[in-house]
Amino acid sequence: MNLLDKLIYHCSQPRLRLLHSLFFNFKLLPIKQAIKLPIYIYGPIKFYWLCGKIELRSEKIFSGMIKLGRNNEFFNGTDKSSFILMEKNSKIIFEGPCAIGNNYKIRVTQNAELIFGAYTFFGSSIKFICSNKIKIGAYTRCAYESQFVDSNFHFVLNMKTGNVTRRESEILIGKCNWIGNRTSITKGSKTKDFSIICAGSLMNKDYTQNEENFIMLGGSPAKVLTSGLKRIFSTEIEKDIIYFFNNNPKANNYNLTSELSDDFKDIHYWFEHMM
Repeated sequence: MNLLDKLIYHCSQPRLRLLHSLFFNFKLLPIKQAIKLPIYIYGPIKFYWLCGKIELRSEKIFSGMIKLGRNNEFFNGTDKSSFILMEKNSKIIFEGPCAIGNNYKIRVTQNAELIFGAYTFFGSSIKFICSNKIKIGAYTRCAYESQFVDSNFHFVLNMKTGNVTRRESEILIGKCNWIGNRTSITKGSKTKDFSIICAGSLMNKDYTQNEENFIMLGGSPAKVLTSGLKRIFSTEIEKDIIYFFNNNPKANNYNLTSELSDDFKDIHYWFEHMM
C-alpha cells in the first residue's frame, strides 16, 4: 500500500471523537480506569440515556482496548445511525478487548446486562437490544447487519391454555462462535463453543443440548446442519492457506498436515497494536 492509498484509507475511516470518548469513559467508568481512556468512540454517535455503568473485567486495561464505530471491514458506509442507550441500573461488561463496527445500536434497559467476552469482533450495522441478559463468549466473530434481541417486548396469550409466557429470556453465546451476516439471535438462544451459524439464520432456542461438537447451525428457525467443522481463527494459519490457494488456482482443498491448534497470540497483537 503506497502513501496515497494509506491516505485514502485513513480519510475513509470514521474519525475518533475525542470529546465523546472522554465523556463516555468518565461518565461510566471509575476514575482510575477512565483516565486510561480504554474506550474509543469513532464516527457520529448519539447518546440517549447513560444511566448505567460500564465494567471492565480484564487484568490488562489500556487505551483504546475497546473501539466502537470503526470501519474495518467495508461492508457498509457510515449512515450516522449509531446510538447507545443505557437505562437505570443497566450494565455493559467488557471482559477484554472488543471491536464493534460503524452504525451500531446498543440498547440496554433497566437492570439488564450486556456482556462481551475478550477479543470479540462485530461487523457494521449490528444491534444489541438487551432487556435481560446477553453474554457473548470470547473470540466470537459476528458479521454485519446481525442482531441480538433478548425480548419480544410484548406478551402473547395462549388462547387454548390461558398461559402468558415471559417476554424476556437470556442469550448465551459460546466462545469462538462464527456468526454469519444478517443473523437474528433472539431470546433463549444458547450455543456451544466453536459453533458456526450460517448467514441469514434465525436463532431462537437452546442449541447446547446437542451431543455433537463443532456444529454448524442454519435456517429459519435454525437447526443443526452438520458437525465437525471449525473456523480457523489464527490469522497466521489463514495467511498460509491463502498463499496456497493463490499459487494453486485449480486446487479446491488445502490439507492441514498436523492437528489444528489455533494460537490466538496474533489476534491479541492485532487488537492491541493494529486495530
